Amino acid sequence: MREEEKTLYREIQSFRRWAEKYHPDRDEENDNGEWEIGVDNHFDEMVDAALNVIENINSSDAGEDIIEALLFAIARDNECERLADELVKHADWFELLAKRSLGTRYINAQWQFAKRVGEVEKCKELIYKFIETDDEYTSRMSLQALAEINPEKAEGYAIRFWNRGKYPEGSYEDEYQKIMALHVLYTIGSDKLDEYREKALVLPYKWLKANAESMNE
Repeated sequence: MREEEKTLYREIQSFRRWAEKYHPDRDEENDNGEWEIGVDNHFDEMVDAALNVIENINSSDAGEDIIEALLFAIARDNECERLADELVKHADWFELLAKRSLGTRYINAQWQFAKRVGEVEKCKELIYKFIETDDEYTSRMSLQALAEINPEKAEGYAIRFWNRGKYPEGSYEDEYQKIMALHVLYTIGSDKLDEYREKALVLPYKWLKANAESMNE
């Protein structure tokens, strides 16, 4: 086993022990992204070790254990997003880890990849896989990215997100899906913007209305 891998595994175990002691209630779906503020939590050491792996080991040499370890570290680094930003510079690693994040419990890694697929030329088509994920935030970040990657298709997806009724009426998920749909229509200069802006203004959603009103300023 390479020294870079040993160091990453060691720092992850140290971080896990700290997290289990001080934040036993946190999991992949309940993560406020503020790990870096802990004392003696080995968070920075873990991130640095993950960066060292990415910079010094070829993705083609990655086994299942190192892939799992990197996805764990990326998911924990969901506030500063240092690892995701660095991965954009390493297209092969980005492609491997982005694909492997799909369908896993690492939802806080998924949405970071979804935000950035447009920055890695060989990965742009992955946006259509991320946009279909069950995680609300990942799909929302994917829709935003699609507006940059393929504006012509973004309009259709935005309208679909608005109308699909996937989340209960009145829920924050439904409101924020609609906010993103409206934002995308605005971003791409869609002819449908006025129609959906008017719809937003009559719905009982405070933040959706605020966004719609700001688009008229």
